[in-house]
Amino acid sequence: MGVLTIAAVIGLVLWAGSSPVPLLGVFAALRFPILALLLVAAWVTQDWLRRDQGPTPDDEAQFLEGVVTELHGGASPRVAVIRSAERSTAVDARQAMRAASLGLDSTRLAAALATAMPLNGRLAGAAWAISSESGAPFGPVMQLLSQRAAERGRLLRERRALTAQARASAWIVAGLPMGLFLVLLISGRVDVGPSLPIAVAGAALQLLGVAIVVFMLRSRP
Repeated sequence: MGVLTIAAVIGLVLWAGSSPVPLLGVFAALRFPILALLLVAAWVTQDWLRRDQGPTPDDEAQFLEGVVTELHGGASPRVAVIRSAERSTAVDARQAMRAASLGLDSTRLAAALATAMPLNGRLAGAAWAISSESGAPFGPVMQLLSQRAAERGRLLRERRALTAQARASAWIVAGLPMGLFLVLLISGRVDVGPSLPIAVAGAALQLLGVAIVVFMLRSRP
């Protein structure tokens, strides 16, 4: 497929108001299938790692703020937890919602809250247990925990902004040699031959370096 044909197809897509990104992805996959498979594998791995991290402090703040809003509206603590869990998409509070719906004891619901929120779950569960046993108000504690989670989220965003240059440098330093090697390998300009173990060892060391930098940047203070 010639350059003029590709340009004409992209022009028609733009004229129709569609995005040319999927079309460019198809062309890249047809031209460099191995590179396309590697990019897809990297995207799937990154998406899986992002989902495996659990709820962020901002997600917990949103969930707790929902509980506080329901309590201020006159709902009981159990109903407030149920309604906030129904609206929450990032915090997996299904066990807490089930325990509140079935009217289980405070210990079961406290354990469910501790499991749902890695940052404030234990404190929220302890507050629920104390409130259930003593009759103390539940809303003020949830309000303080919501503010705590929001502040933690703000600090994490500031840290990511301050370390953005270091993270970008790490990806560039590690990505450029590997990207250049893959392009030369796919285009047939380099023959690995007997140097394949050395190339694999070098790529493994580069990936290890990137993993160490990413772990250092993502580790919680």
